[in-house]
Amino acid sequence: MRKMSAKKIALFVLRAVLVVAPIAWIYARADSGSIVAALASTNVPALVCVTALLIVTMMLQGVKWWVMVRRFAPDLGVGKAVSVHLESNFYSIILPSALAQDVVKSVMLSRDHSPQIVWAATWMAKLMGFFTLIILSVVGMLYLDGDSLPAGFRPAVVIAVAAIIAMAAVSFSKRITRPLRAAAVKLAGIKIIAFAEKLRDGIYAFRHERATLFQTFLISAAIQLMLVFNVSLLVYAVSGEFFFIECLAFVPLVEIMAISLPLTPGGMGIREALMALLFTRLGFSEGQTASYVTLSLALSMTRLAGGIPVILKSFKRPAGK
Repeated sequence: MRKMSAKKIALFVLRAVLVVAPIAWIYARADSGSIVAALASTNVPALVCVTALLIVTMMLQGVKWWVMVRRFAPDLGVGKAVSVHLESNFYSIILPSALAQDVVKSVMLSRDHSPQIVWAATWMAKLMGFFTLIILSVVGMLYLDGDSLPAGFRPAVVIAVAAIIAMAAVSFSKRITRPLRAAAVKLAGIKIIAFAEKLRDGIYAFRHERATLFQTFLISAAIQLMLVFNVSLLVYAVSGEFFFIECLAFVPLVEIMAISLPLTPGGMGIREALMALLFTRLGFSEGQTASYVTLSLALSMTRLAGGIPVILKSFKRPAGK
């Protein structure tokens, strides 16, 4: 077996630290008695609702992806797209980064459909998700007093908006991307650039598909709103208070950070650390914060539901294959 390079070892250690250190810090601040007490007082019906909504959200994410792909692959059924998305959710439990899930599902669907369109649709769906997250965060921010926001919150929103606008501009503008090609070839190599150009052409195909983009936006908005509502419902299950507006302002930025830093599985560790900062401002006890993290990590295992299509495919597979 080949030895790992120093770079791979360093990246592995960094990922492990980013996952373990924030969670260990949260638990170290609370004593076991307060954690047990907080978990014992959890609102069980609210927890059941959170679990059900997580599964519904996963399926809606598959539907959003299908809406994007089907415009250029009309033979793709919604069941197939949702099944592939659920499978990628299942594999994301062990995948090394939050973005690896998109790679897995794009590779899987590209076996039977145009890779150019599949990868472009995946990118557009991700970009649309970022866009709706920012809108929700701005709406929540408008409802909160300035004193209620963490230090540096508004600059973080401005930076996120600028980054998303830049990504959208680069995605849809040949005028911007064409002059960068020569430099990109030297840095990344001709094969990677050739793939990027095919992806770019696929993205350009969506420029005039306003109806598809609008449908995707509506579904994305519903998904992200459900995400925020789910977090606030889990907060209610732990603390007895809803804090919806606070979650509306803060949670979308947490999600953007967790997804944009593709260093840990599903953004684990990064998400918990940022949420702990929110809970500190909301007046949570250390035990409540630790119990929220415990429940959040347990609920992340709802991605095991994606194993159902994997099991069904294994039954359908011919013997000997």
